[in-house]
Amino acid sequence: MAKFRHIEDGETREIEAVYHASENTLFVGEKSFRCTPQFVELNGKRVPFWIHREGGKAQVWLNGTIHEFELDDPRRRNGAGGGTVKAQMPGKILQVAVAQGDQVEVGQNLVLMESMKMELALDATVAGVVKTVAVEPGQMVSQGALLLEIEETKA
Repeated sequence: MAKFRHIEDGETREIEAVYHASENTLFVGEKSFRCTPQFVELNGKRVPFWIHREGGKAQVWLNGTIHEFELDDPRRRNGAGGGTVKAQMPGKILQVAVAQGDQVEVGQNLVLMESMKMELALDATVAGVVKTVAVEPGQMVSQGALLLEIEETKA
């Protein structure tokens, strides 16, 4: 059993956690989290830590303290940032799922491309109307190339 300090909004509370390796599960109070410990070297010692992701946040359980982080929207890392969709890496456009003038919602698939034998689906991170479609299936694009633009609509 390990004890952790969790600090939230300036308030500190003690938490007891038990890890069951046979189940790859960390039990914290009445909650359980499926996870595998990772290891980091601190001051010459191999120290276990756990990462739990939920929604847009991550908790790192390390050395008796829980550290909380906000995560980036993975769709933005895949090239769909705001109303501009760009190629994250060079590749071939396999499919364009929208046309100029189409209404799109957050999370809707826009473009499917292939790069390094992997398929990358680029989704809308904003709701709006497709303003520009700059590519077509079969086209080769370089990293950072404009694929399409969305004119964002405010809710």
